[in-house]
Amino acid sequence: MVAGDGADPFIYIWFLSWWPYALSHHLNPLFTHLVWQPSGLNLAWTTSIPSLALLAAPLTLTIGPVVSYNLLCLAAPILSAASAYALCLYITRQRLPAWFGGFLFAFSSYAMARQNDQLNLSFTALVPLLVLLALARIDGRIGRRGAVGGTVVLLALQAGISLEIFATSVLAGGFAWALTWLMLPARRSSMRMLLLDCLWVLPFLLLALAPLLWAMFAWRRDIHLPEAWPDFFSTDLLNLIIPTATTWLGGRFFLPLSQHFPGLPCEQGGYLGLPLVTILWVYLRRTHRYLSVLFLGLLLAMLGPHLWIGGRQTPLPLPWAVFRAMPLLGNALPARLALYVSLLAAMIAALWMARAPNRWRLVVAGLVVLFIWPMPRPMQTIPATPLFAPARFAEVFGKNPKLLILPFGFNGQATYWQVQSRFGFAQTGGYLGFPPVQAQRLEPIIRLYLGYNSPNLAQSLAAYCQSTGTDVIVITPGTQPDIRAQIMTLGWPARTVDDVTILTVPSVKHD
Repeated sequence: MVAGDGADPFIYIWFLSWWPYALSHHLNPLFTHLVWQPSGLNLAWTTSIPSLALLAAPLTLTIGPVVSYNLLCLAAPILSAASAYALCLYITRQRLPAWFGGFLFAFSSYAMARQNDQLNLSFTALVPLLVLLALARIDGRIGRRGAVGGTVVLLALQAGISLEIFATSVLAGGFAWALTWLMLPARRSSMRMLLLDCLWVLPFLLLALAPLLWAMFAWRRDIHLPEAWPDFFSTDLLNLIIPTATTWLGGRFFLPLSQHFPGLPCEQGGYLGLPLVTILWVYLRRTHRYLSVLFLGLLLAMLGPHLWIGGRQTPLPLPWAVFRAMPLLGNALPARLALYVSLLAAMIAALWMARAPNRWRLVVAGLVVLFIWPMPRPMQTIPATPLFAPARFAEVFGKNPKLLILPFGFNGQATYWQVQSRFGFAQTGGYLGFPPVQAQRLEPIIRLYLGYNSPNLAQSLAAYCQSTGTDVIVITPGTQPDIRAQIMTLGWPARTVDDVTILTVPSVKHD
């Protein structure tokens, strides 16, 4: 069984296999010709998780990528809870509030929404450690050498897990730093110290990330996300108190409303629940304004460029609209900033518990936990098939063929079958995230990628196969009947192997 649902888990299984395979075969791990032939794909712009793939390589090579992936999915909330526990223990000096804060962060709506299919975004254990390192440096518990070295290691590892979290962590940290400078004049000497530390971090971090940065900016940029995505993947204001399908208590009851929230269920991670919202309100209104402004700033960023209420986007602009025009950062999805809202909420809740009367705090904390308790994690069957076992595959298809496998794109399972064949074939398509730019320009092909038919699909697919050097089209049982019927009108030589139809693409004749 594979943790999660849909095709996204197979992306990470592919990458967990790809990094050891590429390095052992002396291939460039940041570029591959095994997908989107003949141009290939620049993997620096994908969720290639090099940090996790390299750390898990011994497991992947001994027990396989599926088990390795499942173990990483299991480890993600455990490690996040441990790191948030360490942070909350530092700020409260009490174990019970620290446990409470660790649970709230690791099992927040943000984390659980992404546990279904986004390993890179659910592996968040390094973010609390960065905050802990900064606080320890401010308090003089760690020197410059340790602070700089630790920050370089944590940020480099984070960049190798999720570049988006790496970038937004820097943004959130910069916001907290600027806010401290403006609102807490007594802390300005500490802020100068942190700024100088960051100047020391920068060259070492650039050196550590040099291969990744070179691949990103010296080679072509394959992936351009739709410009409307930051608007669509924002957090609905009602999502703060209305649960979605990933929450056990009330998730199904409120589904008629929450299904209209912007984004997909995996991006609807802004839910805090009424008990936690009440704690935040009670604590923040009685304490320093700094935490209130910091929390409000992160919350506004999570809501996106324009305010959504009840599934409707209002014309009211929000601060994130400023970042939309920025390079790179403008592609970040505001809904994912719920990570920082959930971390700060966990820290504030831990501080509240450390000061709350003993007779009430366990009852209220229990309500908070009950309201955010997640639904059981979905599982799916491994789509292994005898046809793609290495020996059987070589017998049927020969050596290093170029295949177009249907269903095409994220509706299919070709990503896993490529791993099963031990990268025995190249795809003139593939699914490692959003399609590359060259594919986005081909309307019938991109419609096929999204699972839709087109009136001229057969002719367009024939031209696509000829231009990409496709050897065969593999039609698996999951292919939609109308798409299969159109393709069969091409009249290309066909054969049936097991339950799969294989069409041989005629070679191009040159005069």
